[in-house]
Amino acid sequence: MLLLVTVFWGVTFPLIKESMNFTTPVVFLAIRFMVSAAFLLPLVLKHGGLYKRDNIVAGFSSGLLLFMGYFFQTVGLVYTSAADSGIITGLYVVLIPVFSVVYLRMRISGYDVAFSFLSLSGLIVMSAFALNELNVQIGNLLTVICAVAFALQIAYVSRHSPRTDIWPFTFYTLLFVSIFSFAAIPLYPGEFLVFNYYLVFTLVFTAILAGSFAMYAQNMALRFIDPGFAGIIFVAEPVFAAISSVLIGSEILSVFTVAGGSLMVLSMALSSYYRYRKGDLTPVILSEID
Repeated sequence: MLLLVTVFWGVTFPLIKESMNFTTPVVFLAIRFMVSAAFLLPLVLKHGGLYKRDNIVAGFSSGLLLFMGYFFQTVGLVYTSAADSGIITGLYVVLIPVFSVVYLRMRISGYDVAFSFLSLSGLIVMSAFALNELNVQIGNLLTVICAVAFALQIAYVSRHSPRTDIWPFTFYTLLFVSIFSFAAIPLYPGEFLVFNYYLVFTLVFTAILAGSFAMYAQNMALRFIDPGFAGIIFVAEPVFAAISSVLIGSEILSVFTVAGGSLMVLSMALSSYYRYRKGDLTPVILSEID
């Protein structure tokens, strides 16, 4: 089931990129997460905790960080390829140990430093083909910021989620992403919305299958399998992003994208496996919502 979730996450990249022909990033995010939050509302009402202050406050902070991640990711998709975006987004796996030093007061090992440098080298190689294409460089930079925001959000959830109820906390996280997106619409120039079958399908797919359902499937799966093994499975997301970008988005992967992306995926896999062996991978998968 977790492998299916990573397929859903990977497929979102070319779908969202194509959808930017029919709307703007903030409008898309506002509608997507409004639908996703509404889909979870019955579960929240069933399990209770909707009006608990801790759930609301934690959901607000988590939602703000998640909004920043999705905002920079979606805007970045306007300028860079879906394959590059999917691979660069996966950097959050390697960045988490770095942020854990300060925020979670965890020690960082030499292996984590090495994996971070390996990812950085892969990013440099992957971007080398676009040295003369400013738009692509801007898109890649925005996606790096997205990965940083996702890593911070996961570190935040790792620290605060034990004091919250999972369903209302998740609901408020998604709800506040939608609220922040609606608030940001006037700040993004040239907002527009053209409803068609493609946009509606993408909104439903990303909001429910790659959003609410993916979160539910992840939480259920983690009751039965080791979290470290789940973290290793999630590394497949950028791989499926690249594959779906070719099959769905008809993108052509350059030699630099394949080489640099391979280095980055290798660093993610090694980082996940190393922390799995240490029994220290739980923060990586507490709140991955894509």
